[in-house]
Amino acid sequence: MKRKAKRNLQGFLTRLFICALLLVWLMLSIKDFVSGVMAGYGSDGGENAALFEGVLFTLTAVFVIVLIIGLFLLLKKFVFDPVKRLSASMEKVRGGDLNVTMDVADRFEFGKMEESFNTMVQGLREAKELQSTNEEKNRKLYAEIAHDLKTPMTMILGYAKLLSQGDLSEEEKKEHLGTIIEQTEHANALLEQMLEYAKLGSTEYRLDVKEGDLAECLRQVAAESYYRFEEKKMELDVEIPDEAVLSQYDERQIKRVFFNLIGNVITHNPEGIKVRIVMKLPDNATNNASKGRDHETTQEFIEIWVADNGPLIEEGLKDQLFEPFHAGEASYHRKGGSGLGLSVARKIARLHGGDLEYRERLTEEFKGFVLTLPRK
Repeated sequence: MKRKAKRNLQGFLTRLFICALLLVWLMLSIKDFVSGVMAGYGSDGGENAALFEGVLFTLTAVFVIVLIIGLFLLLKKFVFDPVKRLSASMEKVRGGDLNVTMDVADRFEFGKMEESFNTMVQGLREAKELQSTNEEKNRKLYAEIAHDLKTPMTMILGYAKLLSQGDLSEEEKKEHLGTIIEQTEHANALLEQMLEYAKLGSTEYRLDVKEGDLAECLRQVAAESYYRFEEKKMELDVEIPDEAVLSQYDERQIKRVFFNLIGNVITHNPEGIKVRIVMKLPDNATNNASKGRDHETTQEFIEIWVADNGPLIEEGLKDQLFEPFHAGEASYHRKGGSGLGLSVARKIARLHGGDLEYRERLTEEFKGFVLTLPRK
């Protein structure tokens, strides 16, 4: 508010009414006093007294009328006009105009109402913008889903038609069947990722959290993925504590995150690079996940790095790595995968009370993804 009233509207109207009554009482008292004085002159001054009394009555009536007009003007300025402005602004909002802004200049509760109105309209504008953004994201998401499903389905249909012709050799049939199986598995994996993404976004979804050894869980995933690093001639360096690292987590979902991050680094890097899988405990971890929170916390966080010394991610893609089905001419997801892996991984991390982020410089040589999870 530009100026604050020291009294509220109810107090103002009460004082205004009392002042009006006092002024009327004062005017009537003066009239009675003068009438009494004039009556003391006796009969000789009767005509003059009557004349003066008539004039005094007229002046009293004029004063009361002026007083009523003044009261009306005060009420119009401080009550009726603000109510009218509020009503007109609300009608505009009801009609769909969210660019309405009221000047906060009125006194009493009306100033607070105008501030609240502006805050409400700002919230409505932001909600509308968010809805529009979400609708646009959903349209793009549906288009990307259709695009990603169309490719394997087209290939399956094409090779199925070739097989139906019956004039192929056994070797060709085997090759076409292999392609059909491969594309079917790809489409099935995509659908599973989509279902998982939708499920994780549901308010009814609950993690199956149990106490477990997070270090052993990461060690198992790294061992199962070792052959993939060998296939791409990548040098793997694993730094996982030998002792148990106890934490509360959903093992199936956390393994999904580990596999997604490892698959990501293998898919989107050239052969021959170095890869590091590191688990840092709270005593030597940076614990960036605890920074920037709305309240102070003593929660300790474990950091898990999946890093590499491959080419840096293009500048225009870094801010959209965790967007589902991010599309573009040089899209990061178009090199392979479903385009949902990182989105699903971040959702899982946040459901566990942690986070997943990309860091351009983990060390002088390595970039990569950092998963933070709360320690028991």
